[in-house]
Amino acid sequence: MSRIFIFARDPGGANTVIPLVRPLCAMGHQVLLYGKDVALAKYQQAGLDGMDMTAILSGGITPQSLRDLLKAQSPDVVITGTSADDFTEKYLWNISGELGIPSMAIQDQWLNYGIRFSSQSVHEMEEYTRNPAHPFLPTRIVAPDAYAKKEMIEAGLPEERIVVCGQPYFETVLASREEQGGLALFNEAHHLTEEDCVVVFASEPISKTFGEGGLRYWGYNELTILSSLVEALNEAADEAPRPVTLVVRPHPKEGHEHFLEILGRCRNVRWLFDTESLPWTLMNRADLVCGMSSMFLIESAILGRTVLSIQIGLSRENPFVLDRQNILKSVLTEDELHAQVKKLLVHGQGATCSFDVVRDPVRRIISEMERLLCRN
Repeated sequence: MSRIFIFARDPGGANTVIPLVRPLCAMGHQVLLYGKDVALAKYQQAGLDGMDMTAILSGGITPQSLRDLLKAQSPDVVITGTSADDFTEKYLWNISGELGIPSMAIQDQWLNYGIRFSSQSVHEMEEYTRNPAHPFLPTRIVAPDAYAKKEMIEAGLPEERIVVCGQPYFETVLASREEQGGLALFNEAHHLTEEDCVVVFASEPISKTFGEGGLRYWGYNELTILSSLVEALNEAADEAPRPVTLVVRPHPKEGHEHFLEILGRCRNVRWLFDTESLPWTLMNRADLVCGMSSMFLIESAILGRTVLSIQIGLSRENPFVLDRQNILKSVLTEDELHAQVKKLLVHGQGATCSFDVVRDPVRRIISEMERLLCRN
């Protein structure tokens, strides 16, 4: 059997590799699971013990230290997520190529395709846009669906390296439909009743990732969108027949202090933070899931929840894939946001959408891995 070196750093990347670990072990493969930063917490949440790359390479994560690690571990294949602002995966792909080891990078989102394989981090998006180049490439880039592959090719990534296998984390999300026991515990923990109308705001770390340039680049950030949502909730809650609770879900990369001033404007809307619940528990409890373009919204749509992608001020191509596919249009004005929120909270009319995903992604990825091993 083979030695499989797996690494992730971002939470989305960790979510894509976690579903592979147990099936690969069950097949007899030896899995070497490494992580960094927030990915390690994701592993622990899934009941997996990942090795801390930062602790192991105490002298720093550099191309040379990663080269030494791969030589010492001698894996047969390297599988990673992709990161927005970290270069560990990028170094691993190129070093694997130098050592004759096939590599696979699993794309978790329909967003920022090219920059994940560039010499820039996502906060340098404007620089990348001026000169898009992709010097860091794995043997295979795993796309979540055919639409993502098409957009990857349009972004300049080599078609011959892209394979459509699906997004492994979606299997976990879909399986959560059967896990209803967590809803009662969630209500109890947050002092909610079944009558409470729960609105979830899934944040994205735009301010942290882009700094002041985030507002200039996107036309909004997580604070401007939350501010608009709070005003719409205040207005609708005055007429709503049910108590309204706003649950703010910070991204794993951000804190919560910067939200407090905005949340202080809530009138007859109760608010709270939630960082501990399993994401699908929160999705399944929500009457309405709001955000900008994060995977949390896509996962909620897959579960059949009512979703609002709020992007008031958007100044460039819409990053929300369901809008680009005309499946679920984003809310782009204050008036539309107030109308949509009132429609749900006051009149109980919440629309859902149908978003089909590629099934059996774990099996497809393992099959592609085996093809690479046979070729190698």
